[in-house]
Amino acid sequence: MLPSDIKCVKDKTFRAVKFSWVGNFSEVTCNVVPWFAVEEAGSCFRGYRLYRVGYKIDNVFHTTYEACFNKDLLHTAYVKHDLQLKTNVTQPGRRPQFREGELFGKVKMSKAYSNQSNRIKEVFGDKKLEEYVNNKQFLSRGHLAPRADFPLYSVQRTSFHYVNSAPQWMRGNAGDWAALEEAVRRRALRSEAKLEVYTGGVGVLALPDVSSTYKELYLGVDENNNGIIPVPLYMFKTIYEPSTKSAVVFLSINSSHFNSTMTDKLTFCNDICDSKQYSWLRWRSSDGTHSFCCTYEEFIKKYNVMPKLNVERVFY
Repeated sequence: MLPSDIKCVKDKTFRAVKFSWVGNFSEVTCNVVPWFAVEEAGSCFRGYRLYRVGYKIDNVFHTTYEACFNKDLLHTAYVKHDLQLKTNVTQPGRRPQFREGELFGKVKMSKAYSNQSNRIKEVFGDKKLEEYVNNKQFLSRGHLAPRADFPLYSVQRTSFHYVNSAPQWMRGNAGDWAALEEAVRRRALRSEAKLEVYTGGVGVLALPDVSSTYKELYLGVDENNNGIIPVPLYMFKTIYEPSTKSAVVFLSINSSHFNSTMTDKLTFCNDICDSKQYSWLRWRSSDGTHSFCCTYEEFIKKYNVMPKLNVERVFY
């Protein structure tokens, strides 16, 4: 039985005409776990292609999110998904494993993450390993479009594709970034309007090696010894409300190893999060990371990595 075979009769009562069945929606189960699909959808900008991720049913592709991805660099510039929540309840289910599909070629992403200690030693020297990687601080698979933004478990599963991830330090992932994701969902529940959310990583993080020389960090190298799977300098999330033509960009510096002098230098815009209009957002800055907010115009002036949006005002 396919989802398209089942039709709603009233309230929780459904009918499958083909199978002469009428019953409660809770009685509908799957024999096997459905697999989601990835479909190329054109270009987004130079060197990057746009991919749709979702389910193909009766030759119709139902998109969960779109990803702008570079197959050579193995980098996702941004993931775009729509957010229009009616409830903060999500369907429970076992956390799936991330999968590569065909986009990552011969590169095993799970191995790249599990091998990060060796990679840290290669780039920065043995003595830097304990400083950069330990039980509480390591590079995690940071979701771009968050699992919890999708109420249905079958849709949540689509978020566990490596194209929807970036190497993100765990303290930031569980700290400021988690606080931002939760705040955006609360803000979406307050609004009946659809929000477009663009999330990605920009720049390449550079940290000092044993001789205090700053070096960029990639999780791997290609056959020509060029860096692949860059560790972003910033994680960003753009919220755009088309109905009001309003937008804002939230950024988090992807490191807890910088002092205040460095984070001030890296805060490249006037931090509008200090405004009382953002009382719905509370950063968890005790994790050692630093986060801030930019107008859409300031962000794209520094990092023009998104589709052009028709923005006339700031989103609050």
